[in-house]
Amino acid sequence: MSSPPPLPSRQQSSPQQFTSMARLANAPPAPYLRQPSPQPPSISPSLQSSATPQSSAEAQFTGKPSRQRSAGREPPQVRKISSLDGGGVRGLSIITILKYIMRNLNRERGFDLEPWEEFDMIGETSTGGIIAIMLGRLRMSLDECQSAYTLLSEIIFTPVHSPVDPRRLYKFLKASGKFENAPLEDSIKSTIWSKQLPEDALLKEKDPDACKVFVCATRGEDGSLAVLRSYESRRHDPLYEICKIWEAARATSAASTFFEPIQIGQNRQLFVDGALTGSNNPVRTANIESRDVWPSADRLILSVGTGAAPGNAVTGSLVKLANRLKDMVADSEKTNRIFRMENNEMVRYGRLYRFNVMLGLANIGLEEHEAINSIATYTDNYLDDPDIFDMVQSCVNNLCRGGQRMGYASAEGLTTQGLI
Repeated sequence: MSSPPPLPSRQQSSPQQFTSMARLANAPPAPYLRQPSPQPPSISPSLQSSATPQSSAEAQFTGKPSRQRSAGREPPQVRKISSLDGGGVRGLSIITILKYIMRNLNRERGFDLEPWEEFDMIGETSTGGIIAIMLGRLRMSLDECQSAYTLLSEIIFTPVHSPVDPRRLYKFLKASGKFENAPLEDSIKSTIWSKQLPEDALLKEKDPDACKVFVCATRGEDGSLAVLRSYESRRHDPLYEICKIWEAARATSAASTFFEPIQIGQNRQLFVDGALTGSNNPVRTANIESRDVWPSADRLILSVGTGAAPGNAVTGSLVKLANRLKDMVADSEKTNRIFRMENNEMVRYGRLYRFNVMLGLANIGLEEHEAINSIATYTDNYLDDPDIFDMVQSCVNNLCRGGQRMGYASAEGLTTQGLI
């Protein structure tokens, strides 16, 4: 693969920011992040088009050894769906919770798997939608995702103007972005490149066995919900063949008080943060999407939140917009309660779990990357609760009973590479 093309002319982020981005996922920096830089490694055609998790391309893509699936394996007993709330920098709480659940699951099975290997579908909203793309489409490990997301949060949440700058007041009144778009876009592209994919790689995933990923965005023209997918759907999806990974990440994270909207496609349609359509908790969308793909399958939905109430960052713009943003995280729990009532059978049979740190995170703004230590502390305290421990064990037990979609976590699927 040749070096990534130079970025369009625009205001550039600082060299210090680019140096930090080079540490993403312990990967070498892209040529436009640091000079001089070696040429990036070439990518085999199979990686770009039809790589499958058991192929040699998997080792190149994920750093893991190739693994053999059972040729005659049956479909998994349960399709497993991960639905992740939006919440800016508080998405780090989601990663911590997922790490705890996966660590217990791997201990129970005696073999380490990552979310893209365990879950059939991962969906998310807002800046945290980047997490779904990292874990599912880019097949990052949770450790890689945590490192990348932490650095990304530090880089992208740098105010355009000082708090007393009159230009900021003007943008404030116009509900315009207060952070630069370039660092966000460059950070996402660098993360994509660090996984040995071209920066303009499509969100579309050609491998039918790949973990399916969706992110929620809001159409700027009428405020309706848009679902950007890595998989083919029977629903109208004009962006499926053209939407790039970085565009999807940018669209779902374009919160109106944080970043400018993005235009996608020949029709130059505008997209902003999916949380503005009431999808900050995308569990209903996850339910619809998974039912469309597997209409007759039993499903288990794992929903993870980012706090009980919004932080201070959502109170600074036009009154109408501010009120919508102020309610979005509170609406996440309202959505959870209604969905649980509507799907009581899933709750009764251990097919629906919700984890959400109810205390502490409300005091942390969605863009306060310097509060990472507080996010970690509040999440650790939540996971130390005996009731949460019991719920995690119940979730892990049902994930185990549901089988494993690739056949890795069974004797028949682990017969090569000395895995058993």
